[in-house]
Amino acid sequence: MKITIYIILSFVFVEVSFGQDNIKQHKIDSLIAKLHADSSHIYRFRKVRPFFSLDNRNSFVKDAPVNVQGIQLGLILKERHTVGFGIYAIRTSARQKLTSKNEKNISANRTLSLNYLTIFYQYAFLDRRYFELDLPLELGLGSYNVRLTDAVTNKTIVDRKGGTVIVGGGIGCTVKPLKWFGISGSAGYRYDFDNNPNVNFSGFFYSYGVWIGLGRIYRDVRYFGIKRKKCRRHIHYILNED
Repeated sequence: MKITIYIILSFVFVEVSFGQDNIKQHKIDSLIAKLHADSSHIYRFRKVRPFFSLDNRNSFVKDAPVNVQGIQLGLILKERHTVGFGIYAIRTSARQKLTSKNEKNISANRTLSLNYLTIFYQYAFLDRRYFELDLPLELGLGSYNVRLTDAVTNKTIVDRKGGTVIVGGGIGCTVKPLKWFGISGSAGYRYDFDNNPNVNFSGFFYSYGVWIGLGRIYRDVRYFGIKRKKCRRHIHYILNED
């Protein structure tokens, strides 16, 4: 009789243990399935996502080196097409020789400034894990101010303001040895429709700098830093339940 009771209790204990293990495994499987679903959602193909870039270019105005400082905001469509607008500014100072009305040579200080707003389009011609090749185009409207002063007397000789239309295009490439970090560079030509020889903002430009994949950082933080960490914490809790 005692042996029979012992056997029955053993079977009951085994059934309860197996039942608890099945419940735990079911909970764990549900958590893993949810993690996979979260991963697919976070890293999904997105038709539209935001674009942001600090665009600092090196260029030349009347053979003098200048820095073109700008910022770009826009949208990336279907991971290939980027559209948006940019805000740029050029400041340059130099000295040049002028001929006065009485045909005397004058040394003058020339100050040029240009502020312009562009709309731009950029096509990702090649987009690979470690390398990206882009073809950007832009059209801009702006205003300029050119001022010439006598280097000796500091008297203003010319102070002219006006508007201009600028178009530009080129090629850009990004090398991405790391998922979040890379090196970018671009080169192109900017054409200014204003024919004033004292202005002439037309010229080649180039830039180089650091590329940081903010979108990839955001997605990885969401997945690895939040979702997966939370899933592991719940699984650890389930395994250690009494």
